[in-house]
Amino acid sequence: MPIWFAAIDGDIIMVTGPKAEKAKALAANPAVAVSIDSAQPPYKVLLIDGDAALEPVEGMAPEYRPIVERYLGAAAEAYLGQLLPRVKRQVRIRVTPRAHRIFDFVKRYPKSLS
Repeated sequence: MPIWFAAIDGDIIMVTGPKAEKAKALAANPAVAVSIDSAQPPYKVLLIDGDAALEPVEGMAPEYRPIVERYLGAAAEAYLGQLLPRVKRQVRIRVTPRAHRIFDFVKRYPKSLS
């Protein structure tokens, strides 16, 4: 499922609400596969296998503001201004990679497409 993220100190960090279905699923099984794709052709894809840890946070997670700013740019302040008063708790999802693969559709096609 799509979710905003940041790469911090070698981990992939995402933030969600404590009642989110993804948090429940990760609590039951922390093994994850993450796909990060470029938005424009020629496409590049980073595939990560890892383990997710759920970290409850009181209020807004400190990583959330820069993540929102990365995705929303100038609109981030308006979005955060509406959200901040309502956020009591969040859950930080920290994915620690075990393995990764890169598909660069200029330098190398996946073997399945050859």
